[in-house]
Amino acid sequence: MHSEVNRDFSLEELLPLITEVTEAGGEFRLHPRGTSMRPMLREGKDSVVLVRPDTPRKREIYLYRRASGQFVLHRLLRVEKNGTLTFCGDNQLYLERGIAADALIARVSAYYRGKKRISMASVRQRLYAALYCFWPYRWLRYLPRRMIQKIFHK
Repeated sequence: MHSEVNRDFSLEELLPLITEVTEAGGEFRLHPRGTSMRPMLREGKDSVVLVRPDTPRKREIYLYRRASGQFVLHRLLRVEKNGTLTFCGDNQLYLERGIAADALIARVSAYYRGKKRISMASVRQRLYAALYCFWPYRWLRYLPRRMIQKIFHK
């Protein structure tokens, strides 16, 4: 008889393993939580493939650690002149500025939607990233949702 063990691990517990695997040139698969990267990543349905972060590149998705200790998976929007990084989730409007490059843990090279592997280097994903990094589009997506919340949740 075969039984599956389903245990959640904290990223704090997994951090040494993620670092070891990615620094050796390997890939680490992780199931992210939260809604900040929707619609691209869906909690409980998708998983990401993490690799060594190397040189930060605009529009790539990174796993990093905030000064508070919280782990975040967001898209890099800008590399500032002072060397700090500016991130934002695809489902968010507000930028997170001032992230140090040494806070990067890993870069997302692909993700799985079910059993299908989708490369972040594909033309479709590059177009998606360009669209979601375009601010007028982000605001156009956000405003109808915000208006509905105001009308129905007074």
